[in-house]
Amino acid sequence: MPDDNILLWLPSPMGDAILCTPALRAIRKHFESSKITFFGNGVAQQILSPSKFNDQWLTHTGKCPLTTALMFRKHKFTQIILFKNSFAAALTARLADIPVRIGYSRELRGCLLTDKLHPPKLPNGKFKPTSMIDYYSAIASWLGADISDRTLELFADPSEEKSLQTKLPQLSDCKGPLVILVPGGAFGPSKCWLSVSFAQTADWLISNYNATVIVSVSHDQAEKQIAKDICESSTNKLINLAENPLSLGELKTLFSKATLVISNDTGPRHIAIAFKRKLITLFGPNDPAWTDTGYEDEIKIVGNAPCVPCAKPVCEKSEHLCMQAITVEMVCEAAKKFLEDEKKKTIAGSKQEFIEVSKSFTVDADYKTALEELGLDSIDSIFSFSAGVNLTKDNLAKHRSRLKFEINQPPTTLFLKRYNKPPVLVQLKNWLCHRKRISLSASEVQPAKELTAEGINTLKIVCYGEHQGKVFEKRSFAITEKIPNAEALERKLPSYFDEPATAENLSLRKEFIAQLACFVRKFHETGYRHRDLYLAHIFHDDNGEFYLIDLARSFKPKLLGERFRKKDIAQLYYSAQGKYFSKSDRLRFYFEYTGRGELTRKDKIFISQIKRKAKRMQRHDKKHGRQAPFAN
Repeated sequence: MPDDNILLWLPSPMGDAILCTPALRAIRKHFESSKITFFGNGVAQQILSPSKFNDQWLTHTGKCPLTTALMFRKHKFTQIILFKNSFAAALTARLADIPVRIGYSRELRGCLLTDKLHPPKLPNGKFKPTSMIDYYSAIASWLGADISDRTLELFADPSEEKSLQTKLPQLSDCKGPLVILVPGGAFGPSKCWLSVSFAQTADWLISNYNATVIVSVSHDQAEKQIAKDICESSTNKLINLAENPLSLGELKTLFSKATLVISNDTGPRHIAIAFKRKLITLFGPNDPAWTDTGYEDEIKIVGNAPCVPCAKPVCEKSEHLCMQAITVEMVCEAAKKFLEDEKKKTIAGSKQEFIEVSKSFTVDADYKTALEELGLDSIDSIFSFSAGVNLTKDNLAKHRSRLKFEINQPPTTLFLKRYNKPPVLVQLKNWLCHRKRISLSASEVQPAKELTAEGINTLKIVCYGEHQGKVFEKRSFAITEKIPNAEALERKLPSYFDEPATAENLSLRKEFIAQLACFVRKFHETGYRHRDLYLAHIFHDDNGEFYLIDLARSFKPKLLGERFRKKDIAQLYYSAQGKYFSKSDRLRFYFEYTGRGELTRKDKIFISQIKRKAKRMQRHDKKHGRQAPFAN
């Protein structure tokens, strides 16, 4: 009901909180117009924030049921959903006099609930090993929610990127895969693989793949000692997070960058799954069925021993048989499978083979013959070429020119950008921006290649070159391929933006805005800033893919990254036509972009700054007789 005020009491362990996310998502969708509050400990709040599944948080700060119940009473909740299984949680809900109390009837608390579910049991009376995803989702299903999507989901806060880079500057220099080892476990030492085995695996990864290896542990003293033992046993330099602790927000951002995670059966394993990372999980005393997610990019290695599964936190045997049964060779073989697949994907994603015809002329091998047929085989021929359509505008700087032309093999439309004798001041600004001497064409070619490698769709580079003088650039060029079946968002939006506002069209609009926000967020997560991020420079194709073009001003700022991020967002806000994008659409974009479900004070300040920038741009347009798009 629209006036429902729902409280969700979350499980306390980090792993369980993450395994609960499919149920949280389903409940949010089912009770879209209701107010949903999450209640949990600090770990649950940190790992699930930012979240778009709730409207607000209450933090569990004390253990007294009466004190907590009095706090609940102030909020006048109409129902409480107990994902936490304790008797105290149900007692607190009853003392708070919340009318509807939903949860599992266990821990002798059935009499305190109004709506009870019964966990599946075996004939011997013990709980049947069932994935906690299904266990929690059963509550959502009982409420009438659709639980078909079992995907774990977490969101990283973009603001954590900067602090992570400050704490771990080594991440910017990774030459090979980034591998995270998770050798601890809050459950107890029985889940822990041998420290020396982790160290040998790290050495193998570095020796064979030039990997950057990070040892990730909690603040617990025992886990810190495990990390120390691994680093001391390794013959290579490993990054030890025990010496440089991260917040849970920073840890999520770190995991989102990992190529591979190798983990005991513990909470951070589920962070890797939620961010869709390659994962190897090492199982010992616990039955994998309890935490089964169906995740395809996970390899499970189970230590076979007569006593498995015992589910005991401390091994009672003279030897830790289950974890000793997992060999370094087993783990390295699994890692090899993932890393070789990743290498193949990288190769497949960068199939282009460039041929350096001369120091000033480089061409994609697939286009060499077609360009030669047009006489384009040197930098001189590029600058004398005049066939095709001249796209040079009156307001374009004199040192720049643009042409559009066709080739036959493969049949493609190409665009040629030329820079002839660019002014010294322009070049100096370009050098300052990129912190090195770089030609004007290279300032677009380099970001295009790097962003493509990061998974950001952009223009395909076909040919490029430059002619440098002793100090300054004399001329440079770049040829790019037209994006097939795509159009700039400034010129054309999907048809459902123009069509009547039916429920289906509104849903499609929401999804489009969410995907656009995700695309922009991923672009900014690379560290790049566009500085010209208008809708004219974002293309959308028939397959629903977004592409970023006109990268000539793009760069990775060492300083003022936040300032240029604001500039990018302000340019998007400004260029989004008012007749298509409402205030609600713009707010929806921001929520998706940040991954948060509610505005913080910082968010409100940020949005105000964006609006002020757009207003300044509007005043400039007004002076020149133009109307700002967002004001239409």
